[in-house]
Amino acid sequence: MHGLCTSNKWTEATSLLDSMMNGGVHPDVVTFNSLIDALCKEKRIEDSIAMLEVMRQRNVKPNIVTYNCLINGLCTSNKWKEATNLLDRMMNEGVHPDVVTFSSLIGALCKKKRTEETISMMELMSQRNVIPNIVTYNCLIHALCSSNKWAEATRLLNRMMNEGVHPDAVTFNSLIDTLCKEGRTEEAISLLEVMSQRNVKPNAVTYECLICGLCKSGECEEATRLLSKMVAEHIVPFIRTFNILLDAIIKQGTNDKAREVLKVMDQHSVQPNGFTCRTMIKMYCAVGEMNKAKDVFDTMITQGFEPDLAAYKVLINGYAKSKRNEEIMRLAEEMIQK
Repeated sequence: MHGLCTSNKWTEATSLLDSMMNGGVHPDVVTFNSLIDALCKEKRIEDSIAMLEVMRQRNVKPNIVTYNCLINGLCTSNKWKEATNLLDRMMNEGVHPDVVTFSSLIGALCKKKRTEETISMMELMSQRNVIPNIVTYNCLIHALCSSNKWAEATRLLNRMMNEGVHPDAVTFNSLIDTLCKEGRTEEAISLLEVMSQRNVKPNAVTYECLICGLCKSGECEEATRLLSKMVAEHIVPFIRTFNILLDAIIKQGTNDKAREVLKVMDQHSVQPNGFTCRTMIKMYCAVGEMNKAKDVFDTMITQGFEPDLAAYKVLINGYAKSKRNEEIMRLAEEMIQK
């Protein structure tokens, strides 16, 4: 049975169960757990719930593993209400939920932004003396941050550390992202020092949140410094990170710094996308380097990035400033044909 289930042969496993029961062999909870787990992984939630009823008919008591499989299956299928009902049912039957049970439910509630229900679930955990783990705390902190409940998220961070649960990059990223979105970039950057003190290494997401926040606040120099810091730590930025920084720098008119960022991009073999190309066209047009702007425009097409109306307008305006009317007419014809 277990071999069939782990090989994703749940149809054969179900047939084997029928043969067992018809042949007078009584399946136990381990048998049913293997099958329920396989059904849940195949997203056959109704079939897995039906198997729970078969267990009852055969006087086989479900255990914590049974319920954890079912609750996780319901949660991953966005059926958090049914999962919550199943939690009540298992507790009424005297089966004690553990950290795995609560982590599945809290994760599902967080994804649905059901912050109040998430907090209630945390309180229930406490009442039942179930100690949260890092996954549970990260879900809760993310939910609180997403609901702009910064003070509660900070208290929860302190609580988890007091309980000996060590925050990781995911924990800090939620907090940093929230602070940056609120324009509290100094506080966000100060969390980098806290991460260092706790031996938590920032990742590409950490730096992107900070760079995005700094760019929105007009602090492009500090954002560029952070870009240098992250590459010095051998963390390769996402293309999105480069795009955010390039766009902000060019809007400030500091094209020399934009060229430096493009150089870093090239050094780390980060391929530009359509947004990058449009930003570069804008930069070259602003300083009258129309041949370079046209080269980037052509590269967009050869790489499969269809230039949009904005890209055409930027290039046409650049040609207009350079009084290159023939190029303007050619681009206008291209636009009409598209």
